[in-house]
Amino acid sequence: MNPPDRRIGRYTIDQVIGTGAFATVYRATDERLDGTVVLKLLADNHCLDLDIRARFVNEGRALRRIDSPHVVRVYDAGETDRMQPYLVLEHADRGSLAGRVAGLRAEGWCPDVVAVAALVAGLASAVEAVHAAGLVHRDLSPRNILLRSVPPGSVRPGTAASDGSLVRSDERMVLADLGLSKDLARSSGLTVAGGTDGFRPPEQRGAPARVDSRADLWGLSAVVFWLLTGAAPGDEAVVVDRGTLDGVVAELGLPVALVPVLLRGLADDPQDRHPDATTWREDMEAALAPPPPAVIPPPPPSVSSAAASRRRLLSAVLLVVAGVVLGAGTAAVVTAGGGDDADAWTTTRLDDGQLRLEATDPAGEAQLALVGEGEATVGETVSFSADAQHVDQWVWLMPDGTVYTDRPTVQLRSTSAGRAPVTLLGTADSGERLEVVHELHVVEE
Repeated sequence: MNPPDRRIGRYTIDQVIGTGAFATVYRATDERLDGTVVLKLLADNHCLDLDIRARFVNEGRALRRIDSPHVVRVYDAGETDRMQPYLVLEHADRGSLAGRVAGLRAEGWCPDVVAVAALVAGLASAVEAVHAAGLVHRDLSPRNILLRSVPPGSVRPGTAASDGSLVRSDERMVLADLGLSKDLARSSGLTVAGGTDGFRPPEQRGAPARVDSRADLWGLSAVVFWLLTGAAPGDEAVVVDRGTLDGVVAELGLPVALVPVLLRGLADDPQDRHPDATTWREDMEAALAPPPPAVIPPPPPSVSSAAASRRRLLSAVLLVVAGVVLGAGTAAVVTAGGGDDADAWTTTRLDDGQLRLEATDPAGEAQLALVGEGEATVGETVSFSADAQHVDQWVWLMPDGTVYTDRPTVQLRSTSAGRAPVTLLGTADSGERLEVVHELHVVEE
């Protein structure tokens, strides 16, 4: 059927775009809808073979059951005057995955993580849809994976449409050729040899064997293996083992975690493979994901570390609070803050009458000072301020046990006469603990 003006129904044949053992595929024009389609026509010498004829017709019925943008769509079906059945299919105008990879490799291209991830995402989505319809494809191969342009409004942002990507931003991957697909609900699962050489799973080679959806999991892994190595894993001369794949992924700069996932998918025994296409996809995507950022361990504890300083400071606060809880009373708190360590800080009366209590570390570099009134009346609100030099952090411990952290000022309002100790604790850059206790005298008005 070479003449370009040959018509089949409302379809005008443009040119041959593919041939197979049982059918010829043409690019055609739908005269009624004015669109480009693919017309797949069963060869006339097979029309009287009931088994081949039924398989051809069943391909169209199978495609009608699948709802996925990653599986080629069937638009129509019919029969010519010569009793040749035909299918009208979605036109994948960008060719096959086999053709795309051949062109890219000729330019020195090698698959990277982005390319493998694109193949995994599109192909797994297609197979998931096939399995959801109760079918097994049974013939996953690079020539049956096609590429189709998408409408301008569907173009993925961020990548130029003319770049050297495996799947470009203005196209999508579609799975075709369900001529060997098997309906699991209507069959025993036993099948004879079939599929594309090098891409047939072990159970589809030789004597009839039971086939289920796990046959496609081998096919998924076979296509990824082919993308990485350029070879079909089912060929006799091809070695599929850990050492071979380790070397390939290392040379390509791919994650080594990819290897065990592929080897599981290519297991000879279906029971050793993934349970379903979704699990296969998840494992592949996890293997391709970038590793989490390295965790830098914290430096060993030292007297100058902030964490150690805070721990010592907290310990000091707890000791003082414990004095209150144990009932030592206000006077006991004062003794804990000063007592034998009273010489640890100096007290200076300022010109405005306020008191400045200052503690320094032994080196004389760090200073922690508390400034505030020495006396207040009941009900009066007074303020206290901290003056810290070379001090990592400090805390206030108020007479009622309230703790404030790193506040430059605090306020206190006493409700009864007596002593109201205000403690300021800090940690110097050197790790030295600094402490001052100011006893506010509260008197009746």
